[in-house]
Amino acid sequence: MPFRQRTKLDAGQRDQLVTIEQVTDGVDAEGAPKETWTTLVSQMPVARYEVQGWERQRADQLSARYDARWEMNYRIDMDPDLVDVPKARRLVCRGRTHDIVAASIIGRKAGLELQTIAKVG
Repeated sequence: MPFRQRTKLDAGQRDQLVTIEQVTDGVDAEGAPKETWTTLVSQMPVARYEVQGWERQRADQLSARYDARWEMNYRIDMDPDLVDVPKARRLVCRGRTHDIVAASIIGRKAGLELQTIAKVG
């Protein structure tokens, strides 16, 4: 992805409010691994762009690359150089969970771009 020269994001475009959740690994009562999602930040304003991602058949399963791109202000706790964002974070918008598949910094920490796939069900 080419380097973006923007120095700040347009606040008017951030018209969606999302909750960012973080995963906590642990074990259940039987000692089996268990993931628990907790709120990192709620009511975060972001810009959402619908993307027509590609789909293909792989191992008899339909897979999509991503279906939405989100832009938000830079947050150190979402910096892809410091945190494995696709593994440790996800977005919730209007009750629907979106798994993050890629994260990148916009400009010189002007913002963050997240690419997501919406979970079904």
